[in-house]
Amino acid sequence: MTTDEVKLFLETFETLVMASITPTGEPHASTAPYVRMNNDFYILISTVAQHGRNLLASSQVSLLFAEDESKTLQPFARKRATIEASVSEIHRETPIFLEAIERFKVHFDSDLVQSLSEMGDFHLFKLSPLSGSVVMGFGKAYRLNENLEVLTQISAVHQHSK
Repeated sequence: MTTDEVKLFLETFETLVMASITPTGEPHASTAPYVRMNNDFYILISTVAQHGRNLLASSQVSLLFAEDESKTLQPFARKRATIEASVSEIHRETPIFLEAIERFKVHFDSDLVQSLSEMGDFHLFKLSPLSGSVVMGFGKAYRLNENLEVLTQISAVHQHSK
């Protein structure tokens, strides 16, 4: 497994699945369209939605990119990448906000993105990888660093037994 293979895998997705924590400490799973700039993932989401409020309250999130089930040959060995990330809000007055919105317009419905970006309850969040892992099948699990570079293969601490 190479870092380029991880990059190619991540490029096949338009949305991410994220696990965040509610202000009361409950886990919450959701999904959002995203764009990547450099090594970071950017999402434009509403704070009317639970995940938006969660990201305002917590600086940590876990991301999941999982192979389409219809393409999965073996559900137990489904290809996937999990990324632990820090969260920061990008304010509207910053150049990075405008750059990210332009990137969203290229990848998604431009008029819709423009409209959403002008709504007061929609916020732009930057999700910066801290670490992660990628699984490409049985015996093909690897640790990733904050740059999503492959570090080492993950080996079983305990032998599988019947």
